[in-house]
Amino acid sequence: MEKSLVVLCLLLFSAYSYVSAHNYSPKTLVSTVSKNTILPIFTFTLNKNQEFFIHIGGPYLTRKCNDGLPRPIVPCDSPVCALTRGVSPHQCPLPNNTIINGVCACQATAFEPFQRLCNSDQFTYGDLSISSLNPTSPSVTFNNVYYLCIPKPFLVDFPPDVFGLAGLAPTALATWNQLTRPRLGLEKKFALCLPSDESPLNKGAIYFGGGPYKLRNIDARSMLSYTRLIRNPRKLNNYFLGLKGISINGKRILLAPKAFDFDRNGDGGVTLSTVFPFTTLRSDVYKVFIEAFAQATSDIPRVISTTPLEFCLKSTTNFQVPRIDLELADGVIWKVSPANAMKKVSDGVACLAFVNGGDAAEQAVVIGIYQMENTLVEFDVGRSAFGFSCSLGLVNASCGDFQTRP
Repeated sequence: MEKSLVVLCLLLFSAYSYVSAHNYSPKTLVSTVSKNTILPIFTFTLNKNQEFFIHIGGPYLTRKCNDGLPRPIVPCDSPVCALTRGVSPHQCPLPNNTIINGVCACQATAFEPFQRLCNSDQFTYGDLSISSLNPTSPSVTFNNVYYLCIPKPFLVDFPPDVFGLAGLAPTALATWNQLTRPRLGLEKKFALCLPSDESPLNKGAIYFGGGPYKLRNIDARSMLSYTRLIRNPRKLNNYFLGLKGISINGKRILLAPKAFDFDRNGDGGVTLSTVFPFTTLRSDVYKVFIEAFAQATSDIPRVISTTPLEFCLKSTTNFQVPRIDLELADGVIWKVSPANAMKKVSDGVACLAFVNGGDAAEQAVVIGIYQMENTLVEFDVGRSAFGFSCSLGLVNASCGDFQTRP
């Protein structure tokens, strides 16, 4: 493990003064994040006991409506219905509206990212509650929160305790945007810490509306480095980052000059995902990356690979992993820690947690779940900025150490 990376994280971790519970905004919204044991997904709690799948590429909240009760109608000619059309998943056709009790009722489309299915149902609204860090008001209820009733088939293979999908895309109807209403004085941002298998009880945290983010007695905002978010007008439901290069042990790998650029169809670029288990590279990027990594690990024995991870090594007690740096826009470096770069698959075997997305991959790079685990990330949509910490393991902490109760 590189000493400079550990020192930097320790300095950032200790730089911020002690945070008292009394310094919290009474409006800070928070929920515990859980790592599902059946599917590679993360959920958080709304309405006290309903678990919602975290999907940072989903345009709106989608939830079960199978109780047989009638739902409020969003008129077809309303501005809200028009918004659903503007952020309808690009993989899906626009839905046809329907008539309910003689009124044209808005229908919206959902894209189920695992089965890759499109379907539509009624777009409606209702009440929604979430926990707060305010000791005098530990729960906040929101009225008229817009959501899509889960179409059928949808989330078919999901665990039964998953009630819906919380879309957190940079859209007007996204869950984070509906919870951070201007009258509450909340900032247009959310922060997320996805627990790794080493986190206590596989728990993490999600915050809406700004910090501080109390990690033990430290405000973890001090640990964040920022780069700008890039808008892709053809892919409005994704967060994109500017990436200038990828380095291994400080040496940039040799790629085509515009390897990370968008093409005229909006494909390409670098995005983030809570659906992709591992960071996925388009074939032209992956091949060069693997060649450079293989050269940097030429003194470590290779072992048989395991799907979908293709590059596996024999690991030992003193196993040293080459440093992987993502060189982002503005000169910011995302240092991928050894814990986020290599996945232990069995005793004595660790595999590089990057996969080949193929020649037809929509994006050049998709930063996946494994690389974001045990790391605090902040989507500051209001400032078009993305913040990220070092791996919390480098400061002997984990996502489970964040405060999620008053």
